[in-house]
Order: sequence, then C-alpha cells, then structure tokens
Amino acid sequence: MKVIEHVYSSDNKWIDVVAEAMGGTVHGDFIKGDNETYTGTHFVLILEERISAMLIDTTYKEQVLLKYKNDLKRFVALNFYMTNHNVDFIADNETSVVGKFDYNLVIMDSSLDTDYVVNEGTRTYVICVFIDKTALKEYMDKMPKLRLVTKDVFNTKKNTIISMGRMSTESSILLNDFRKIPYDSFLFEFYFRGLVYNLIGDYLEQLLEKKIIISKVIGDDIKGIIASKALLLKIIEEIFPGIEFLAEQVHMSPSKYKKLFTKITGFSPGTFFSDSKLERAKELLETGQYTVSEVSDKLNYANISYFAKRFNSKYGVFPKEYQSLL
Repeated sequence: MKVIEHVYSSDNKWIDVVAEAMGGTVHGDFIKGDNETYTGTHFVLILEERISAMLIDTTYKEQVLLKYKNDLKRFVALNFYMTNHNVDFIADNETSVVGKFDYNLVIMDSSLDTDYVVNEGTRTYVICVFIDKTALKEYMDKMPKLRLVTKDVFNTKKNTIISMGRMSTESSILLNDFRKIPYDSFLFEFYFRGLVYNLIGDYLEQLLEKKIIISKVIGDDIKGIIASKALLLKIIEEIFPGIEFLAEQVHMSPSKYKKLFTKITGFSPGTFFSDSKLERAKELLETGQYTVSEVSDKLNYANISYFAKRFNSKYGVFPKEYQSLL
C-alpha cells in the first residue's frame, strides 16, 4: 500500500506540505497533480491571520494510506467530506483498520494524529477549514449559550475538541452549489471565501443544538469508539447488548465509554443502535422481499406494533404505508 504522510509544523505552509506529499505542482494557490497515485486539484487559501482553508478534489488510482501528523496543537480542523466510496479510518498503524468512515463532517483537534485508507477509484471532495482555537473561541463567545462552556471546551487539560457526524442539509447544499463553479472562474476565490465562512457559521449553529461534552480524548479512545460503532452495526439484527458489555470490549469503564461514544459520534450508544436499526428496517422494506412482520422479527423488535410506532416516529409514516409508497 502506498503511504503518503503530511506533517504540519510552524515552519511550513499548507500548500508546501501538500505539494511535497502528493507530488503535485504549485500554480499560485492551486496544486495540480496527475501521477501514478492520484489525479486532481488542491486549492489552499489563507482567509485571515487565524483561518485558512483547503479544497481537495482528487481521484485515487491506487490504494493509499494517508497519514496526518501535526506539530501544531493550536488549531481545529473542520472537515466536510463528499466521496463516492467510504474511507477507512485508522488509528495507531496501518494494520488497525477499525471501521467504515461513514461520517461526512469531522471536527478534529490538531493535537490528534489521524490516518485514513483510501481505496483505488475513490474520488474525494473535501473542504478543510483550519481555524485557530483563539479565533474559534471568539466566535463561540459571541453566542450566549456557547459562551457558558468555552472555558472548559478550550482547556486542553480537560478537553479535546473532536466530533464525527453528519453535516447539515444547509452545508450539503452549499457544497453542491459551490462544486458547480469552475476552477478557472475569476470569482472562484470570492465564492470559496463565502463558502468557508458560511460553513463555519453553520457549524456554530449546529453547536447550539448539540450537547457539548467535556472530556479528554486520545488516539486509542477514537479507535475504541469507532470499533464499537462497527460492532453495533455488525449485530444490528440482534438486541442492544448493553453498555457494560460494549465498554468491556474496548477496555473502558461504562461511564467513560458512554461519555466518549456520545462525544465522538454525537449519539448515545443506545440511540445510535436504535436509529441504525430503523435505517436497516427501512432498507429491508425497500427491497420488497419482506413483510412488515418479517422485518420486525428479523430485527428482534419486541412486537410489530412497537416497531411500527418507532418507525413512524423517525420517518413520519408507518412501515406498511411506507411499503405501499415504494
């Protein structure tokens, strides 16, 4: 497997690191690449002293292990992903793949090193926003609800800023609209600036609705939680195994496990399992191969009426009605 390592420090610029690692050529703020590993474009822009952003639009010709390491510990990366295939998240080394990376919004503290495996044929379209923690704190301090927690959020001894989830519909629309703008447009930089500030604003609005959990996170914690998420998806047709069992599998106390699972994924383990089970039920109904009763039994719901009630609560329609609409 080809290994590409990005190492960031105060001595270099984003564009120089990327160009050296990816083997592309620099054209102003663009990096153009077409080699045995990938073809595509990177665009790097400093928006202001403490905020920069990078667009990644690449298609990989071979399987690649991407390693990101930071000597800088003072910024947060907001990563918005659009890919045609899932990307595997890795922790520790290239042998410890722990699950499908099916999130498309990842907020990552620069104190954490991260690795990813990208398979041959994968096209990645990513907007990475690098924002200094002092700038992010200033934004949050302007919002009364967030101002109450910023002291603890930015206390590096108590907390690590990390979240893996789904971007909002608004952010998705912004990205899709921006993708229509050609790289050679004289307004490209203007629109890119607007996109980045809108993505930051939308992320802050999401924070207002989200329970902020203060906790220190290390690389092994991320590995454990994502492995646990993969386990829950693997046993989705069974009943929820319980917090104590799940915590034991990743060598955490039940309280730490539940806290970190919620912090990293945005959901409690039980909620994640329940929502994923309903999504699986919806997929099974869409095949047309199962009756509502058979889906209920297959997914180990207590009874068909409970299944129907939960399905209606999530999707706004009862499963039998949903099947009739297909």
